[in-house]
Amino acid sequence: MTKQIEINLPDWFELDGLNTLDTIISPNSEDVGILVAGENLDYTKTCCPTVRLYLLQLVDGKYEVTKELEAFPFQSTDEAIQFSSKLPQLNAFDLVMLLNKEQPIFTA
Repeated sequence: MTKQIEINLPDWFELDGLNTLDTIISPNSEDVGILVAGENLDYTKTCCPTVRLYLLQLVDGKYEVTKELEAFPFQSTDEAIQFSSKLPQLNAFDLVMLLNKEQPIFTA
């Protein structure tokens, strides 16, 4: 059974055309997590499909988006969705490669 979590999304989230793809709560502390959001997955903007990561912090029983951590642009929506589905299983090596704009070992 999956535990339902409540996220208080800021007004700008929808205004910027962002879609929630996933939420990842830290296995070490339920007080923090990452919101995985997709931007331009429907190609309505001139930018590339992008996966954005936001820090979530638990405040009064609800998760609040506190800041953007990173953004990863992709050539296609399929690549962005594949990346977001693999993100929870990324190892530290692949994450460091991605943060430095290098090709990770896993195939997207």
